[in-house]
Amino acid sequence: MQAVKISLYQNLVNYRMEGHFGYVQTYPLPTPSMVRGMVHALIGATEYKPLRISIQGRSENVSTELQKVQKFDRNRTEPGYENAIRIPLGDGKASLITGVMFVDEVVESELCLHVSFYDENLNAKLLDALQKEIVVLGRHEDIVRVDFSKTKCVSLRQQDDDITLTLNAFLPKDFASEVGLFGRTFHLPFCYEAVSSFQEKRVFETVKALYISGDKELKIEDCDYLVDDDGMPVFFLEPECEA
Repeated sequence: MQAVKISLYQNLVNYRMEGHFGYVQTYPLPTPSMVRGMVHALIGATEYKPLRISIQGRSENVSTELQKVQKFDRNRTEPGYENAIRIPLGDGKASLITGVMFVDEVVESELCLHVSFYDENLNAKLLDALQKEIVVLGRHEDIVRVDFSKTKCVSLRQQDDDITLTLNAFLPKDFASEVGLFGRTFHLPFCYEAVSSFQEKRVFETVKALYISGDKELKIEDCDYLVDDDGMPVFFLEPECEA
């Protein structure tokens, strides 16, 4: 199996947790849906391309800032939106809402992502795009610095030895249970059915993952995992419908 190994750095970034508005909290690492959106944008895909994603990284801290926000929303008419500015958008109208909110930001985020498209031709296309395009992950303003010396195509192989994690990671819940790990479990958004208008809501396919900090030894018994050419473990997340 082939994958694109991507080494990234971001100074201050918000990997927004869904459902948070007055206080925008952040995931410790980007979700599969954020990575999927990033790589689909880079290759110019206009429809979903099946893929597997492994997400690992480290950061210094999380800071909280007070920010002024201007948000485009559906044409909301319920109580609380009386002062929203109505603006034309496509074939209808949208609400422009202004205000302030607290926003969490991950400080000094260093990421190691592995992305493997089912269509391996897209892996080469992604690697080429990473070297040419501006990369954004998180919010629109969260531009990424790509470490070209560590970003490359790699081959993956199975291994069943004990391993020490060097980075924080999202582990598939089933794998985490097999190696006896327990902790904070997330239902991470991965992909959604295409919507045809701004008024429609996105319904996400999710993956169940355990967030685990680095510098932890995993005792492997009666199961295996993937490693890349550098001996780094790879923990692919993918929706159950594709597994």
